[in-house]
Amino acid sequence: MAASSTKNLKLAEKGVWVSIIAYIVLSIGQIAFAAIVHSSALQANGFNNVTDIMGNIAILIGLRLARIPADSDHVYGHWKIESIASLISSFIMFFVGFEVLRETVMTLLSGKEEAIDPLGALVGLFSAFVMLGVYLYNRASAKKTNSQALSAASKDNLSDAVTSIGTVVAILASSVGWEWLDSAMAVVICGFILKTAYDIFHESVFSLSDGFDENLVEEYREAICLVPKVKGVKLVRGRSYGSNIFLDVVVEMSPDLSVFESHEATEFIEKMLIDNYGVYDVDVHVEPAALPEEEHYASRSLELLAKEEQFLNLENLDKLTDNSFQEILADGKIISASDKLIDFAKITDENSVSKNNDSKNSLTSLSVIPLAINHYSSSQVSKKTFILTYDYWKNEQNFVVTSIWRRNDYWRCIYRQTTLKREEK
Repeated sequence: MAASSTKNLKLAEKGVWVSIIAYIVLSIGQIAFAAIVHSSALQANGFNNVTDIMGNIAILIGLRLARIPADSDHVYGHWKIESIASLISSFIMFFVGFEVLRETVMTLLSGKEEAIDPLGALVGLFSAFVMLGVYLYNRASAKKTNSQALSAASKDNLSDAVTSIGTVVAILASSVGWEWLDSAMAVVICGFILKTAYDIFHESVFSLSDGFDENLVEEYREAICLVPKVKGVKLVRGRSYGSNIFLDVVVEMSPDLSVFESHEATEFIEKMLIDNYGVYDVDVHVEPAALPEEEHYASRSLELLAKEEQFLNLENLDKLTDNSFQEILADGKIISASDKLIDFAKITDENSVSKNNDSKNSLTSLSVIPLAINHYSSSQVSKKTFILTYDYWKNEQNFVVTSIWRRNDYWRCIYRQTTLKREEK
């Protein structure tokens, strides 16, 4: 993931270089032509491009520094330098924007008016087309690399394209006698500079102060809730380091899960967020989920009594038998889970045939009178392990059963032993 983020920073640098080259050419051309055609709007637009050069240089330096690997003093890396570069860029734009605004206002107050050559409109139109192309290129690159700094640069590119079109309109209007519109447009351009500076400033400060999009938090929360074994999501906390997202997640899982099972679930969550949502790093913490009322000892004892009755009467064995199940019968024979389920399948088939034939002599005809549990008692070994003891009568004989039930999300029988109770003389 780190290699991918570093590669994105390199791609973002290309977009910044495109902007710098375009701004150098346009700022020189616009400021020079502004002096020739006497256009305040064209001059303001030229100085606007000068601020963009300085801002993009700051962004370029930030992108280079952000690629420095993590060290002992910066365990999360140097990604936040990208946001700092954007912040510096906004300060430069604020300074130049207010300076150009001051000069424009002074020109308006002086009442000085000069004839404006409409040739300047061609320069403004050329600038608008160039900046529109740079904007489209950088916007696509920003989406591809998820670069905050390049996204800020692309917004500035679009602002420059719009102000260049405004400059064209102002120059053409001034050439027909509306000289005041040229100065008015210069003020509007300054407004665009300051507005763009504020937007970049706000976004940078939001990131540097660990602000995070609440909609993204909710999106992550919903995805985590769908992960198997997760009972609830207690906390999702996000931070942005440049274009990289770091998440702290606290989930609730069943206290009956083993450490291995909980760890396996957390790894699944981390991989899911990284692969599906482009998150850079995820730290997942597990807390035990509160057990519902039916999980208390007395309720669990009754719940297991019902399950043991089903097991005794060969009902739902496929759902109640653990894979590691082992049973010692009264005659000493040992059977496994697979043996138990094979017998269950045979009896189920025989029972189906018996019902179809309405035969009273079938081996399963005894299932009409369920075996009853007597002298039932339970002992809790741990939160997820119970030992049950009871006896039952069958064919004039009294059998004593000891069974062990264990819960791993669901209660299943892992061991049973049946012995014939001898009558005392």
